[in-house]
Amino acid sequence: AGRQAPGQRWVTVQFDGAVNSKLPWKFAPEQQSMRVQVGRQYQALYFARNGSDRAIVGNAVPSVAPARASGYFNKTECFCFTAQTLEAGESRDMPVRFIVDPALPAGISTITLSYTFFKNDTQTAALATARGQAGAARAAP
Repeated sequence: AGRQAPGQRWVTVQFDGAVNSKLPWKFAPEQQSMRVQVGRQYQALYFARNGSDRAIVGNAVPSVAPARASGYFNKTECFCFTAQTLEAGESRDMPVRFIVDPALPAGISTITLSYTFFKNDTQTAALATARGQAGAARAAP
């Protein structure tokens, strides 16, 4: 009843990005939305900049809306898979590659991919200690 062949279906993917207040980074998608054909791989870019005077490690936590679309939005490559280190003042493009599964429920025509970056306090402290930066705890001999 009016079903399209899998390769004929198109959906809109919207992109959003935010940082936790403890992380002095700027982070945003480089495109607001993209029309994608289900079953095909696409790449979107996010831009990140460390506005502080020291290296900081961050982790991106993704979310997909509506929730029932999350099982059909497959990231094949993502900066969210590992912690990201940005040096003081460093800027970087961060790619995410994805495929929308053709089995996406018929009623869903728009998917929103959001990331929130959080400071990884443990890895940032370990990095500062390894580099001997001021304020890092040092073990007594």
